[in-house]
Amino acid sequence: MSPWLPLRRRVGRWLPARLKSALRRVLPARLTGRPPVTRRFWLTMPVPPAGLGGSVRVSPVPRRVRFEAPGRSYVPRLLAEGGVAQYEPETIAAFLASISTRGASEAFDIGANAGIFSIVAAATTTTRITGFEPTPALASTFRGIVQANGLTCQVEELALGASTGTATLYVSAKTDSSNSLRAGFRPAAGSIEVPLERLDDYVTRSGRRPEVMKIDTETTEPDVLAGAIETLRDGRPWIVCEVLAGTTEAALMSILRPLGYRFHHLSGASVPIESLEIEGDPTYLHRDWLFTPGTLPEAFAAHYVAWITALQGAV
Repeated sequence: MSPWLPLRRRVGRWLPARLKSALRRVLPARLTGRPPVTRRFWLTMPVPPAGLGGSVRVSPVPRRVRFEAPGRSYVPRLLAEGGVAQYEPETIAAFLASISTRGASEAFDIGANAGIFSIVAAATTTTRITGFEPTPALASTFRGIVQANGLTCQVEELALGASTGTATLYVSAKTDSSNSLRAGFRPAAGSIEVPLERLDDYVTRSGRRPEVMKIDTETTEPDVLAGAIETLRDGRPWIVCEVLAGTTEAALMSILRPLGYRFHHLSGASVPIESLEIEGDPTYLHRDWLFTPGTLPEAFAAHYVAWITALQGAV
């Protein structure tokens, strides 16, 4: 919490509305409590760990990426305040470790928001990254960061689901990290129509075949996988997936278990814990899982720890 917040609240109770409005226009945001219209900052990437294979861009000097995003955008605010380790470091590490363990040449970031998973992966690996984000404002932010920094990353302003056509995206009234195709998932400030495509259809028309996928689509993850059966069966990608307790577990298992996938919980331990069942964490502290088409290689643990250490050291 800002050290100025208690003082702002005490003073604000006594000031006339017109005076408060005038002060907001001329005083710095840290004094008034309002976010900047546009948030601009440099984000230090993790130093890519050595010895993890040819897909990792080994460099002793961390890359810095220039961010520009709307002031109220949730993920960029967290990154500006706390660095890259402030936002889901274990999940980003699992995505990067999956890429480096497999030596993946192609990876998908589905439900990219402002693109932090894609951006870190594009800055630290040689893997071709495709990020999917249907919210126009978020996709525009993501695209702007990629272009400004010369990152090798494809931005697709597109939702993935069980069919191809269009869908209604419900825009969260609370935070732009909770927009969802599922009606009623969060209180909505409005809705927009967005293009929708089966992942299998996208793979066919684009020629891009993911070896690793991260999926975080606010409870429609089973729909994404339902539209990707051919890709799952033929390409056998590893999947880093959010699981919100009590929402998607049964649907995910019904799709993945017949295809021979195994379930590993990213529980905060140094090695993901394999489980026969997918069970969402009711505390929401450890929401993400790694799904693999077979046994998780022993090498993954070393890759995972190396990437977590690198993310924590990015300052």
